[in-house]
Amino acid sequence: MAKQSDSVIMLLVILVLGALIGTVIGEVIATMAPGGTLEKIFSKGISPGLSPPATLDLKVLSISFGFTVKINFSSLLGIGLALLLYRKL
Repeated sequence: MAKQSDSVIMLLVILVLGALIGTVIGEVIATMAPGGTLEKIFSKGISPGLSPPATLDLKVLSISFGFTVKINFSSLLGIGLALLLYRKL
């Protein structure tokens, strides 16, 4: 049973790393081609999430909940490559 949960955790880690690496590569490409088509393709995306963060104020304790995910073409490519890598493992 632990083997399957380890596999799910490994998949999530690989997907997050793939998205991070893809985003960094996309930002580098966008920086190298400012104002061009490559910048539009690799740097523009959507950012779903909670903005501004939701706050729960209990007078004794204040907790803020929030997240934002930036999804662009390069991060999707990174996730796709991470999935291919995971399948090869």
